[in-house]
Amino acid sequence: MKIGLWNIDHPETASGVLRKERRFQEVTDYLMQAACDAYIITEANAAIDLSGYFCELSDESPFKSSSRFYGGANSYHQVAIYCQTPLERSDVDEPINGLLCKVADHGCLEQLYGNVVTIKDQWSKTSSKTYSDRLSEQIDAVRSLISEGTLVGGDFNLRLGWPQKRLAHSRVKEELAAKGWAWPTETREDTVQHVLHSPGIAVDLTIDFDVKYGANKATGLSDHPFIEISLTDATAGGMHWVASEAVEPVS
Repeated sequence: MKIGLWNIDHPETASGVLRKERRFQEVTDYLMQAACDAYIITEANAAIDLSGYFCELSDESPFKSSSRFYGGANSYHQVAIYCQTPLERSDVDEPINGLLCKVADHGCLEQLYGNVVTIKDQWSKTSSKTYSDRLSEQIDAVRSLISEGTLVGGDFNLRLGWPQKRLAHSRVKEELAAKGWAWPTETREDTVQHVLHSPGIAVDLTIDFDVKYGANKATGLSDHPFIEISLTDATAGGMHWVASEAVEPVS
């Protein structure tokens, strides 16, 4: 099974801006051409309709940038999960920044949890929460998940090598990885997107950095790389994970 993880930086459609229209279509085309069995998408737009996929969305986010267009179907959601088989959404304590779905007919995988450890509270007059508060929420959310057949993917807004996020990285390691959650992206210094999974799953990762914006955002589709997660049953061949530095862009 292949799962795509990607923060798509809320591409917009029907805004009347050709550049934005082109990026929206190119992001959609990329996802269709990648042909993953499922996707965990962050900074998602409800207007993206992937043919042949079922979709669930986290609650609409109240944290919106004044530079974005949210008219029509362009509602902004921290998380979307798409899957080629039916999804069953489950309740979570934080439905804006987390989305939990049961998946059908995918062997060792029983559920997907997509999340964002948001930093957007700092720009809101209606919230007093800090990044540390949001990290605690998501650590608690992951700890509450069943310990078998679960994959977590999201934007944690931290990576190894960020001095200001060293404590956050340590907390994920001590409170999740040390408690049995496998963390294949733990040592990566090139993305804030992370993958955690229960121990009965074997994971291979490939990462496409060519989708990232170039200088002045003149090229590229997002400020984040695309991560493809290949899953197999760990009991069939032993636990392993491999992260390649890059792959050729999907064409």
